[in-house]
Amino acid sequence: MDNFWASMLAAFVMSVAAPYWGLTEAVSLRARMMMAVVIIFLSVALGWYDGHWNPLDDGFVGLWTVVAYVDAKERIIPNRFVLLTILWGVVVTPWTLQIAMHDLATGLGLFAFYLLVHFVTSGGLGMGDVKFSGAQGFVLGWPQGLLASVVGLWAAGLYSLILLVVFRRSRGQAIALGPFLVLGGLAGLVGLLH
Repeated sequence: MDNFWASMLAAFVMSVAAPYWGLTEAVSLRARMMMAVVIIFLSVALGWYDGHWNPLDDGFVGLWTVVAYVDAKERIIPNRFVLLTILWGVVVTPWTLQIAMHDLATGLGLFAFYLLVHFVTSGGLGMGDVKFSGAQGFVLGWPQGLLASVVGLWAAGLYSLILLVVFRRSRGQAIALGPFLVLGGLAGLVGLLH
């Protein structure tokens, strides 16, 4: 029951904060309601699926759902979401020095990997994706940060393949990676609890 109220709170906070999501146009009431329903559904479903779910993790679900929405709509992950991910992780994660060092190393490793991809693709992978993946790695730690990255990249690859084969899209067409990083992050959160 705590999970339901935590999911309601996360949905409410994210809906009220819609003017600060970083979109270039105002967020409609319909979009806010849709996001609130998605946040509540995901939080309750993850809490039901995983008996170890911490209601504080609903904050990540709310935040990352908004990240997926903003990136899908605008093709950008604003720095405020990267910072909020790190801050919420610091607040809710019980750390020892050893765990903090592993989490920091995971975050820096993922940041470095995605930064390399950013340079190799001449900016084909945005810096928002680079920073957000590093923040997720820091929050989730080892090996869940790597799990989140692998799941996100596999999902993005599968989606791209479907676009190419089924919908006959061109190879040069860009997709937003943020929603897939969020999917991987949620898988990493569930993995973190086991």
